[in-house]
Amino acid sequence: MHQLYSASHYEYAPEGSTYTDENGNQVDCSGMQIINAKTGYPLLTKETDSKKFEHLGSVIPDWKAGFGTTFRYKNLSLSAQFTAQVGGVAYSVTNFALSYQGKLKNSLPGREDGLVLKGVNAVDNGDGTISYCKNNTITENVYIYYNKYQWVRDNTKANTFSTDFLKLKEVRLDYRFPEKWMRKTGFLRSASLGVFATNLFCITNWPQYDPEAAGVVSGTNIYGGIETGSFPMTRTYGFNIKLQF
Repeated sequence: MHQLYSASHYEYAPEGSTYTDENGNQVDCSGMQIINAKTGYPLLTKETDSKKFEHLGSVIPDWKAGFGTTFRYKNLSLSAQFTAQVGGVAYSVTNFALSYQGKLKNSLPGREDGLVLKGVNAVDNGDGTISYCKNNTITENVYIYYNKYQWVRDNTKANTFSTDFLKLKEVRLDYRFPEKWMRKTGFLRSASLGVFATNLFCITNWPQYDPEAAGVVSGTNIYGGIETGSFPMTRTYGFNIKLQF
């Protein structure tokens, strides 16, 4: 699977749509969500025609790269290894599940006094045409909104995110003991002491844990673009001693 689609998605005002605001100004509302004027919920449809599926993007990144650098001063050396990825999207089951359960901050708005969703209401003019007006309807029930319209499993788009990232994979600091010290031992040719740390940071807009973990295994097949309950990156610290006789 190289492309990600949503079979359940919001309805949007078509290109060229406008409404008149309270000051009499024409406002372009192209692409804005259409909100039910009675309930305050967005219109969420399920399409069975594949031609109407909403394309969310490719799960394959445009490019991936790794690069490193080393600084040396006398017997000290400091090295760092980075990895990066640009392009590609993935669906996060973790984000859906935690949001659906109300365990993330994204479900806090509206708990006290409801929500007025940003969007427009579609008005049937009775002559085959549709006009629009700014939505001012408070959602009937914020719990139903989050669980049936926003953080519902089928709403693929709301849980699909970019997998771009920049990671600092490893940093090492090594000290090589002077050769004259080794000669004094009579049996050591070289010795060094090093400390290291891995997975120090990850710069990404991916909301839950590791964007590289976006893949699912089914039998002998591995499907990209779907993250299912992945774990955070493991950060490790350590040291090592190298002796050469």
